[in-house]
Amino acid sequence: MKRRSIFIIGLILFVVSALPLFYMVREVLTKWIIDSQYSIKHAYKDDQGFSTIIDAQNIEVNGLNIKIIEEPTGKKGSLTPWDKEEGVEAGEIVKIHLLLEGKEVTPANEIWLSNRERGSRYFSWLDILTVNKQIAIVQRLTDDDTPMEDRLWKIIWIEKNGKTTEEHISYKLRGENPLAVRLIDASGTDLMMMGYYSDILTFYPSIFFPFMYPIGTGMSGIVICMIYLIQRRKQKTTNDLLC
Repeated sequence: MKRRSIFIIGLILFVVSALPLFYMVREVLTKWIIDSQYSIKHAYKDDQGFSTIIDAQNIEVNGLNIKIIEEPTGKKGSLTPWDKEEGVEAGEIVKIHLLLEGKEVTPANEIWLSNRERGSRYFSWLDILTVNKQIAIVQRLTDDDTPMEDRLWKIIWIEKNGKTTEEHISYKLRGENPLAVRLIDASGTDLMMMGYYSDILTFYPSIFFPFMYPIGTGMSGIVICMIYLIQRRKQKTTNDLLC
């Protein structure tokens, strides 16, 4: 009876830990699969030759010219935490026109330009990445004040022959397109860390989470259940021999 009670405790520990453990494993596995299939890099290189977020209005990638044209709107964005940190004024709001070989490839959308010394002019709003042999332009469509659950992005894919396709991604439905989530993260346009399906791995770790729960409780539950089942099997074998 005592052994069965211990087994029930182990089972409870495993059950309450199983779902968050599944979410954690799924996040890690998804990232590993994407990173094993795709080489994702910033297309722009700074003056020192380091790949980083786009900070120029004209760039050549894979033999194709991409140009960014800023259309003034006369408006200014809200002060971001980064603006306050450096004590700079809020950036201008402009409409961004993206041209490939002189032709506009997507409807223009507004972004807030950055006045900060650190980071690029288009920091957290726009970046150009290479994804294997393709180019991906990642742009956030919602402003800094938009709640995370309502945020939207678009990705313009450019093939080697210059053919383009466009897809839109929302935070709520991001699980339908894990690669897009990886590109949003790589481009720095996410503003806040987000997971592929859940945000369970974006929390700041502590001793309690995730080490004590769910990893510790889950492993303890599995060990307790295994010990119980092994002992029960041995007891059954002994009883059969005695009979």
